[in-house]
Amino acid sequence: MTFRDSLRNCLTVKYCCVQGRASRSEYWWFMLFTAVATAVLENIPVLGMIASLAFILPSVCVTSRRLHDIGWSGWWQLLPLILFLASIASILFDVSGTTFVLLFLGGLGFALYFGIRKGTAPGEPNPYGGAPDSFNSPSRPVKPAPAQVEDFVLEEEATPAVCPNCGKPFAPEARFCGHCGHAWPSAPKCPSCGKELTDDSRFCTQCGAKLKD
Repeated sequence: MTFRDSLRNCLTVKYCCVQGRASRSEYWWFMLFTAVATAVLENIPVLGMIASLAFILPSVCVTSRRLHDIGWSGWWQLLPLILFLASIASILFDVSGTTFVLLFLGGLGFALYFGIRKGTAPGEPNPYGGAPDSFNSPSRPVKPAPAQVEDFVLEEEATPAVCPNCGKPFAPEARFCGHCGHAWPSAPKCPSCGKELTDDSRFCTQCGAKLKD
């Protein structure tokens, strides 16, 4: 991950996100930025204080994600903090200098260890999420879209024609009943032009011939 991508990830996309994983490049680029920015703004008391407070949350979050990348819980970042505080307490209570050095180096060594260690499964998911160097939150299983129900159009079944004499069904396009031989009644036709007409027609709709009085 580049320097720019690291800042974008830590300061915008995952500013307060402890879920997922962070690669070594993301972690160290952001730690370098916070150290340099804090040192530069230290001469401006107000801005320096605001920057220090603004960097606390993303620093804790990126450290948690870095620990997740090596398969550890984010709570392990409390250990170097406890060792650093214990080293300061050893000075306040006039404990031997050896104790201070051991506590300080122990905290520093542990912080460096999880910062430089490779992820447990580089490029593949682990119990804490997908591969690092992603601007997105840890992926979740995507539910498959519900199956679309096709609309079926129920077609009305055509009523088969039946013989008016015996009641047996006529075969399609048949002119005579295959059971009794009765001829299929045809529609009346105009005697002038031969156009098929309805039974109650009085005039031909094509030639205008008069059919009934």
